[in-house]
Amino acid sequence: MADTAAAVTIAIAVCGGFALLGALYARRQPADAEGFNAVRSSVGPWWSAFSLVALMTGTWVLFSPGEMAAYGGIVTLACYAFGMAAPLVILALIGPRLRVSFPDAAGPGLMARARWGAPAQLLVSVLALIYMASYLVAELAAISGAFRVVAEVPAWATAALVAAATLSYAAWGGLRVTIFTDGVQAWFILPLLAAAVAGTVAAYGGWDAAMAPLSDNQQLMDWASRPGLQLGGSLILGIVAANLLDQSIWQRVVACRDGAVQRRAFLLAALGMVPVIVLAGWFGLWFAAAPEADFAQAPSALFVVIAGATPTWVALTVLTLALILVMSTLGSLANGLAGLIAGDVASFRPATTPAARLAIGRWVTVAAALVAVPIAAMQPSVTYVFLLADLLCATAVVPLFMGLLGVRLPQWGLFASVAAAAACAVPAFPKPDFLTPMVDLRPYLGLPGDTNAMLVSFALAFAVSALVAGICTLAHRR
Repeated sequence: MADTAAAVTIAIAVCGGFALLGALYARRQPADAEGFNAVRSSVGPWWSAFSLVALMTGTWVLFSPGEMAAYGGIVTLACYAFGMAAPLVILALIGPRLRVSFPDAAGPGLMARARWGAPAQLLVSVLALIYMASYLVAELAAISGAFRVVAEVPAWATAALVAAATLSYAAWGGLRVTIFTDGVQAWFILPLLAAAVAGTVAAYGGWDAAMAPLSDNQQLMDWASRPGLQLGGSLILGIVAANLLDQSIWQRVVACRDGAVQRRAFLLAALGMVPVIVLAGWFGLWFAAAPEADFAQAPSALFVVIAGATPTWVALTVLTLALILVMSTLGSLANGLAGLIAGDVASFRPATTPAARLAIGRWVTVAAALVAVPIAAMQPSVTYVFLLADLLCATAVVPLFMGLLGVRLPQWGLFASVAAAAACAVPAFPKPDFLTPMVDLRPYLGLPGDTNAMLVSFALAFAVSALVAGICTLAHRR
């Protein structure tokens, strides 16, 4: 357990330092609606890659990979790492084409409007809004939980401090500033995480001693584990679906200098995501291998290991890392939400002035935090919040990108696909125990009773939406 005073001092120093850095950079940038919500064709490959890694590795990295590794073992952890890299690889492949096909669209909502009209934009924007708002809550819940577990700091205090510090520059400077601060913060993530792993290994008595409990646990280290593969498969599907609708990621697609730069940046970021997930998730394996492991604490596996087995400096290193992670993601998410809503306002009310769009963007950024802080203080499950939002995105991602990439899916077919997928997948989603589905559809699908309920839910979302979209496309052609 870290000293509360030391933890609070670190929180103030880190939050204050990055708030000052962001504010100084914001002073040098023009304050306009375009720069607040979109920075078109202006960022190089390396800074784009750094910004993406920082954006996508929020504080959830210190919770979800460890929790999933504790439940599913090493194969689930490998699937998690692959799943975080996969949407970046997909966007590296399709992003340049969509930039050309929809040059005036800064995200999938505006692309949907150009392809199908305003109702489709509203559908995609609502799904993206739900996911990003859930992500925002999960981030603040994660950082609050980290300080509560490791240093007994009240959850509301941590959430309020982090939100205020991050939004002090995000609401002022917008996307230009968040891309800059993300790039700076990315340089700290892997070194601090590696230091935490090294300190934990040393506390165990060296590499051999640290790995001994794992090598003796065949179930945990089984690469062919059926439950682990099923859990990992559901993570891959959910992560891919949600990230393809994340407006803050699409802001980086548009910000890259050109299509070739975007492809390179996203592939570099995909490579950077893998070691971050593996290192963070390894704590979950250590947690699960301990004889006294209490799986009720699995959502905080990394912090349980840190608090119980390592010296204070490791705990303070992890808290520093957690603060950097949440600030790098929180600012981008808030700006992504602002960009999403401001873009929709501009689409539905074209007469809106740039000054009004800028004001809307800033107020949405602030409002997002004001709503998220009290919810985060209640400490909802980070992973469960994520996965439920992921499922909603999974109902739409296949028909959406089928249409954007050239398939002649009519607008009514898009809505029919999403509705059918939601009707099948949402009832099959598991309860917060991750095991029991709300409605057990496995017997009706001819699946064994021990098939992972979450995998069934995500597979239904993808399969049903793709099937209905294909049928609607064929019917429309006739």
